[in-house]
Amino acid sequence: MYAVAMENSLKTHESWQAPDDARLTGQVSVQGSKSVAQRVLFNAFFASGESRIVGAPECGDLRVYCRALKKLGADLRQDENGDWILKGNPSPWSADQSVEEIELDLESNGTAMRFLTALSALRPGQTVLKGETHRPVGPLVDALKKLGADIEFLGEPGYMPVKVNGGAIEGGRVVLQSALSSQFASALLLLAPHTRTGLQVRLVGPISSRPYIDLTATVLKAFGVQTEVGARDLKVSACTQLKSGKIVIEADASAAAFPLCGAAITGGEVTVVGVGNKTLQGDKRIASLLKDMGCQVEISDSSISIQGEPRRPLSCAMEEVPDLVPPLAVVAAFSRGESIFSGVTHLKVKESDRLEVLCEGMRSLGIRAECQGDLLRVVGSDGAHLSPADLDPAGDHRMAMAFSLLALKVPGTRVLQPDCISKSDPLFFQRLESLIEAGDPQPGESDFE
Repeated sequence: MYAVAMENSLKTHESWQAPDDARLTGQVSVQGSKSVAQRVLFNAFFASGESRIVGAPECGDLRVYCRALKKLGADLRQDENGDWILKGNPSPWSADQSVEEIELDLESNGTAMRFLTALSALRPGQTVLKGETHRPVGPLVDALKKLGADIEFLGEPGYMPVKVNGGAIEGGRVVLQSALSSQFASALLLLAPHTRTGLQVRLVGPISSRPYIDLTATVLKAFGVQTEVGARDLKVSACTQLKSGKIVIEADASAAAFPLCGAAITGGEVTVVGVGNKTLQGDKRIASLLKDMGCQVEISDSSISIQGEPRRPLSCAMEEVPDLVPPLAVVAAFSRGESIFSGVTHLKVKESDRLEVLCEGMRSLGIRAECQGDLLRVVGSDGAHLSPADLDPAGDHRMAMAFSLLALKVPGTRVLQPDCISKSDPLFFQRLESLIEAGDPQPGESDFE
């Protein structure tokens, strides 16, 4: 179902199109969570002994992150089974050690930009970190400076690139603006055990993606770090001996949302295995939100099953689960009535301005969608009046995934630049196609290989 643009060792594709009358049915697994994996690798870097990380995803973001960790001094390799092996060191850089200046290109990995800026504050010597220049890091840098870090913006203040002249961080108390990204708080929590006195963080203003902060605390506890997490006050003790061992990365709840939402809008029945009640990630909430829209939902400790179709609109605050906004907005487009999603402002500073890209794509099909301030409004319909269009995800993996759901419902719709999914899930379209219950592909289409 990919239209082939060029034939080479890195085969790329110019578009993806679903067959007419597509319906998603069956069972599917999703890959490991890159959010969990990046938190685990940060801790394993400083742990005593060897850690084996099982089930980490094969994706562009994690390759960028691991490449940077190696450049920072990590003894890190991948074995024949795909497991990552990291020999940790509680003191990777001695105080009197001459450390060379290095440059890290973090590309579009926002998590790496935030986490490794914090890590670089501990490293003696100079580290230059580059990445997408529209991704904010200002509140994190302000907090690190208050803790004694020497950091300079090399371009627009508040954004990448930055130059860090690192060394020991004393610790203490710091106030953090947390509206733009939970990754600022998570970066400080990951840094905290390696300060001299530990760290207390006070969150002020709106708190975006709160479950990711709680996830960071849970991962720290797994490595033996004492943490106290309140509504706005976070405390992490200094810890010189982090535990090592075998860590299994749980399945990606954000990725699970797309086949589940696809089943809802196509009147199908899909079970995603590996994500359920015991999942640590906040995006497992996709099950309850689809149930609120009238879908039949079954959830166990390790699976979620959805049977469509949505019958009710959704009015919901999305600050805690922003990654669910794009797929749920698509479901809302085929439900009855007007859905209102609040707390969506920080979607403007992801890989793309997701609100603008999403609304533009939906409107090009004839769907009524608009963003006003902190609200996204989507008016649902039966889809009979919609017309196909070419949907450009602006190089954003999550938007390509959301647009693939629209392509399932509006025959003739094509998703452009589908290969941008490699950032988080190179096998996304193969998994989606494995669930499609339909006739033969359209003439001129070819399967992804």
